[in-house]
Amino acid sequence: MKKQLYFINFLLVFALSSGLLLAQPASKKKDTDQPASFCLRGGPALLIGDLSELRSSWMGGANLIIPFSKVVSADLAFDIGKLKAQQMDFYNSYSQGSFFQTSVLGNVNLLRLFGKGQGLSALNLYAGGGLIYFNASAFDLTTHELQRVTNDHRSHRSRDGIEARGKSGIKNTHEFVFPMGLRISSPMSKQVHVIGDIRYNIVRSDKLDATLDGNNKTMDNGPAQTEGNHYGKNSHDKWLGITVGLMYFFGR
Repeated sequence: MKKQLYFINFLLVFALSSGLLLAQPASKKKDTDQPASFCLRGGPALLIGDLSELRSSWMGGANLIIPFSKVVSADLAFDIGKLKAQQMDFYNSYSQGSFFQTSVLGNVNLLRLFGKGQGLSALNLYAGGGLIYFNASAFDLTTHELQRVTNDHRSHRSRDGIEARGKSGIKNTHEFVFPMGLRISSPMSKQVHVIGDIRYNIVRSDKLDATLDGNNKTMDNGPAQTEGNHYGKNSHDKWLGITVGLMYFFGR
């Protein structure tokens, strides 16, 4: 719970700072050569976990981007969507789940950094951190029967994956996530740009696909709950988002 409170407080400070910057009169704004902006985007998402055969699904997102200089900016990003994967060997499973993610990102405009910028308005390399909320289930590839789940009526919060805390029936797992990626934008008009974004997200959990490393137990033959945090020697699941969208610049 503490990590949630710390992160929420950080988001509030970021949002307040952003609001103050947006509220400044044009004459007092920093000479960033690029005002604050907002973008909407969507595209395919790929789950990279224990179930190694990739299956495409869809996601959408939004960003509020605040520039601090011609090179450096920060943004508050929101993402929502579905994730799928499957593997016939060993697991004979397919997984599907939904997620919501919020993160704070730091951006470096590589074109401005190296004194470029003709034609393309921005080429941003970014990285940051945030929280992802997700719920996933794994099913038999042949019979479609439920094999494993991340959350059900017995799920509890837990710090170590062993000791239960609070009430049962937690519907979504929440974990830290570390996004990194590349975003390119090109102008359609003075206020509207088209963008392309590719992002790699590392999740601090091994159960984004409702499957653990080397564990093919199911509801019928043993403990199938992938509850808990599962850190330590377990690998971290990832997801990849490839999106396109539109960016609107305030004050132009």
